Amino acid sequence: MGRLTDIGKSAGKCHGVAATDVNRDGLMDLFVANHAVPSFLYVNRGNGKFEEIGLPVRVAYSADGQERDVHYHHRRHSRWQAKIKLTVTSRNTRTARFLCLLVAAACLVRAPAQTPSFEELARRAQEAVDSNPAEAVTLFRQALALRPSWGEGWFYLGGDLYQLNRYQEARDAFRKGIPLAPRNGTAWGFLGLCEYELGDYDQALADIKKGEALGLGGNREFETAVRVRAALILIRATAFDEAAIAQLRPLLVQFQVDSPAVIEALGLCALAIPRLPSELPASKRPVINLAGKALWANMSKRPSEAASAFRELLEKYPQEPGVHYAYGMYLMDNDQRGALAEFQRELEADPAHWPSLLFGALLELKRGEPEVSIQLIERAAKVVPERHRSVCHAQMGNALLALGRLEKAIPELETATRLQPGNSQLHFYLQKAYRQAGRQADADREGAEFLRLKAQEDPLSLPSPVGRSTGAVR
Repeated sequence: MGRLTDIGKSAGKCHGVAATDVNRDGLMDLFVANHAVPSFLYVNRGNGKFEEIGLPVRVAYSADGQERDVHYHHRRHSRWQAKIKLTVTSRNTRTARFLCLLVAAACLVRAPAQTPSFEELARRAQEAVDSNPAEAVTLFRQALALRPSWGEGWFYLGGDLYQLNRYQEARDAFRKGIPLAPRNGTAWGFLGLCEYELGDYDQALADIKKGEALGLGGNREFETAVRVRAALILIRATAFDEAAIAQLRPLLVQFQVDSPAVIEALGLCALAIPRLPSELPASKRPVINLAGKALWANMSKRPSEAASAFRELLEKYPQEPGVHYAYGMYLMDNDQRGALAEFQRELEADPAHWPSLLFGALLELKRGEPEVSIQLIERAAKVVPERHRSVCHAQMGNALLALGRLEKAIPELETATRLQPGNSQLHFYLQKAYRQAGRQADADREGAEFLRLKAQEDPLSLPSPVGRSTGAVR
């Protein structure tokens, strides 16, 4: 705290004082008017100290160099004089000293600064976005207090808060801004990033998909961050194919991204590991990264590089969970016998490895072994995650259909279609079963639905036992 000292007796023949902000720095300054001796101008330096500058700024003496009569005031003498409205007190020295102390105390308090305009705050905030996010947050909040309808301001505020790891505040900012510009895909993507960091995965995925539908803006770094988070949410939910095809492959096609985060996510897909990277021990990183590189090369249509990486994966980590499954998926298109052997090796180590059970059942049916296929499907049905139950019913229906057991095959296919009504391939299977059963009207209905869905459906969204492009189960 500042201290005041009575200097009235040494301050001259004080006749009056005035307190004002003469240099417009937001601090109160003090002018002491004397009679027959020089007047004083004390400028507040803001650190509890005042500096006397009356002589340099030409207020200590009159224009002709004489001690000033306090009753004489000429506004043309200097710009400092023009800012001082002198209040003349009684000539009583004791009263003058008291007023000097009173005004000096007031000078210790910062003068109220003029409130900046919205335009000024917005300009300063945008200038500080990259260089000083914390300052930008303060300025954006002040600007938005003046104009809450400034949608872009809410987005800037949310972005800076996200950069500062203040995810809940960032989420709230985006939620306030999006209703003002609901077709801003980048804002939806950012909202999803915030929700991901807060552990609200289902909502994060929903909002990211809204952003993707509207367009994420084409920025490589931002779109990579958004799509990798979406992929990790899907991986956590065992939707490995959707993660790789719908989220990660666009990064390869559009940006040729092979960042560590993308490779790591692809490795989790290849090995069918439903975990977030933060949940895995460091010892798992090498096998995950090598599997990711192998799958990246395969998806990027680099056959020799993919073959080399998958062979290295099998040679280095033959005992690691998921490695034989990943290699089997790589062999699916060109060596189904070898692929089936790899799935069987995976099941020897882990009899409850449901992806290997499902793909093994598919290959057994293709080999003309529907009975063996049914055995594997029955095992898979006991351990498969809920989201893949439609696959079990579809494969069971097809296996029963191959055995001519229409009365059992049709209910299985109907259940699969009910669980996943938007999948065109399931309607195709059901159409085939109805036709074999002589139910032509039902077959025509399912055929029309198949064609309708096929026209609007990405072919890559077929259920995993049919679409095998990534080497993972959807």
